[in-house]
Amino acid sequence: MKKLILLIMATAALGTWSASSARAQDKKLSRLTVVQDENSMEKIIEQYLIANHKMIVTEKTKGDDLWLELPMKGEATPAFRFLVDTQPLNKDAGRVIERGVRIQTLTGIKVPADRQAAVMKIINDFNRDKVFAAAYVDSDTEIMLDWTLNVLDPAGLDTEYVYDVLAREDKLWRELYPLVKPAME
Repeated sequence: MKKLILLIMATAALGTWSASSARAQDKKLSRLTVVQDENSMEKIIEQYLIANHKMIVTEKTKGDDLWLELPMKGEATPAFRFLVDTQPLNKDAGRVIERGVRIQTLTGIKVPADRQAAVMKIINDFNRDKVFAAAYVDSDTEIMLDWTLNVLDPAGLDTEYVYDVLAREDKLWRELYPLVKPAME
């Protein structure tokens, strides 16, 4: 009887492992590594988000800089967009050894001047509970969320982390919007 139970448990564990392994193999894995230019990392992120998550991604440029824009329908919030850009964070002898992947949520929500104090209090309270993301009102009075991932040389970072931050910022905006909406009315 004990042998039968052990056999059933081993078979169940193997079945679960095989199913999760198959799911992992379905994704086209990629890894971000530190680059010296201002656009190749964005290209890798763009290809990954399209291939693995069927996201709509638009390339934007200014001079040599390339960044990605991802429009979102919003559902529980007004439509908004994400910006994904990279920038050097640390150099050694003129060579980039650490690059940040900055993911911003542009909410499209402008805070009227007479409501800024109330909205800023809500956002500051929200920020104290959210360790990695920053929520703020930018210089154009738009509510923003911001998160930076560090990509170190030579370790790199799995590209899936970019999608993870997009999902987390989406969730954070869905939490924050109902808190600020009444303060803006």
